[in-house]
Amino acid sequence: MRRLFPAILLLLGTAIARGQSAPCPCPPAVPTPPPLWSGKAELSYLSTSGNTTTNSFGGGLELEYKPAPWTFTLKTAYLRASTNSVTTAETLTGDLKGVRDLTPRVDVFLAAHYLRNRFAGVRGLVGGDGGAGYKLLLGPVHSLRAEAGIGYTHEGQLVGGDRNYASARAGLGYKWTFSKTADFTNDVSFLEDLQASSNWIFSEKAAISAAMTSLLSLKASWTLIYDHVPVPGFKRTDTVTSLALVAKF
Repeated sequence: MRRLFPAILLLLGTAIARGQSAPCPCPPAVPTPPPLWSGKAELSYLSTSGNTTTNSFGGGLELEYKPAPWTFTLKTAYLRASTNSVTTAETLTGDLKGVRDLTPRVDVFLAAHYLRNRFAGVRGLVGGDGGAGYKLLLGPVHSLRAEAGIGYTHEGQLVGGDRNYASARAGLGYKWTFSKTADFTNDVSFLEDLQASSNWIFSEKAAISAAMTSLLSLKASWTLIYDHVPVPGFKRTDTVTSLALVAKF
């Protein structure tokens, strides 16, 4: 009996130890899905005084809604500049786009565009188009997407008659994420009048962003708009260089 009692204690201790060290049959962690809504807002301001007083103000808003396989994007931007209290530049742009992924690389889209630039003679340029896109680079470091489509464009001009025409649009969107907190983007668009091939508009926007916190970042950008057949009395090229504070939400 004395020999049996220690053996029983040993077996009980072993069983308890095994029960404590057995792994928990917990289910694997489920990855958190990306948010349906996201966005960012930016603000820029520049002021000089002395012999000449100048002021410039810029703002922008971008909203994205992603109920897979769809992605809906709204972008707006406003810029106003003045010298000695006289407005010298004012532009307003807006873009609304819906993209549906067909495969990881191929998608189709519908888009609407708006531009007002009275200092380039454009009272309002309104257009809509639809087409297809293809992702040449999928990231995560380099992303590149090309698209092409056809649509219709109305150009309201301050001088001369308005223009209405069927149009073709092509575009490229590139993003280089060269660190965890910084990236470079370059978006190019080409719009052509299908009735008069000499009438076309080229636009490009290059930007570099660097995060300061999880919510705030600094962005430096350069924008070019070239109108090959401008409104009579106005120049073909407009450029904007900007430094803005961006808030993500």
